[in-house]
Amino acid sequence: QPGQDLEVEVQVTLQEAYTGTTRLIRTGEKQIEAKIPKGVRTGSKVRLAGQGQPGFAGGKSGNLYLLITVSPDSQFERDGDNLKTKASVDFYRAILGGEVSVRTLGGEILLKIPPLVQSGKKFRLKGKGMPNLEKPAQQGDLLVEVLITLPENLSEEELATLRDLAKK
Repeated sequence: QPGQDLEVEVQVTLQEAYTGTTRLIRTGEKQIEAKIPKGVRTGSKVRLAGQGQPGFAGGKSGNLYLLITVSPDSQFERDGDNLKTKASVDFYRAILGGEVSVRTLGGEILLKIPPLVQSGKKFRLKGKGMPNLEKPAQQGDLLVEVLITLPENLSEEELATLRDLAKK
């Protein structure tokens, strides 16, 4: 008679879901190093064949299922394999254009900002999102929303220049 299947809840961070990770799982007297593949999402089930309860009278062991929960991330929102984030762009770069550093789960990248960008504008960075669980070589996109930050402590001269521009 086959052994019983077991289920264990496992929580991972978004970064761990991006790169894949391992967890030490204890079932009864057994300790298993479980590999969690990249691209998992909340609700994913990872099957570890033969790692459940032992079978009876020569029956094969059951399976161990890891029930995955991905913790919320303070900087990224997940939408399938796509990620959403926000990037602060200072007033001058928003008007004149330039580059701004954007954090991705794979590291920092530079995003080109065109001149006269509006707050709320979204940029799609292809392949900078989450890996696909079934096809890890494929990655979703990163959607970056621009938030324009106004300068603080402008000098009287700078304020006068802006007033002059506003009159035109």
